[in-house]
Amino acid sequence: MKAQTMEANPTSRAGGPALQAQIDKNWHTLSDSGRKVALAYVGMWAMVLDGVQSLFQRSIKLLNDAEQRGVSMEEALNQRLGHLEKSATQGIETLQHRLDENVQQVGKGVTGAREELEEELEKRVEQALINLGIPTRERLERLNQEIDRLNAKIDKELGRRQKAGKEEPES
Repeated sequence: MKAQTMEANPTSRAGGPALQAQIDKNWHTLSDSGRKVALAYVGMWAMVLDGVQSLFQRSIKLLNDAEQRGVSMEEALNQRLGHLEKSATQGIETLQHRLDENVQQVGKGVTGAREELEEELEKRVEQALINLGIPTRERLERLNQEIDRLNAKIDKELGRRQKAGKEEPES
């Protein structure tokens, strides 16, 4: 079989040039509509891309702003911590100084109280010894000195008598 082809012959068609004009017009309208759809499709993707780029740029700006805010907060926090550390150090030094002064005062008070207590205890012991008729340390020292002096006199007298006894004739 032989295929028959139709040639586009404007005069051989029914309606002729008017139909061809209508077809051309419809083809142009269809072509124009397809072009508009394609442009709208491409434009839509371009708008999405613009929105994504804008969102990305805003995200970067937000991230940079957040980072700057973090830096300023860190600086403020470090400054406050520095002041707090300085105040704490001064407070501790003040407390240490007061504690040292209090320890010195307590030490002086304890030393003074100990000395007073020793003196009072010595007086009471001395008084108790006197009440019991026991001589005091001072009295014992004086008695020892007196005994030593008397012993020296006795030794001297004994030595003199021995010397005198050897010189006397025996009868």
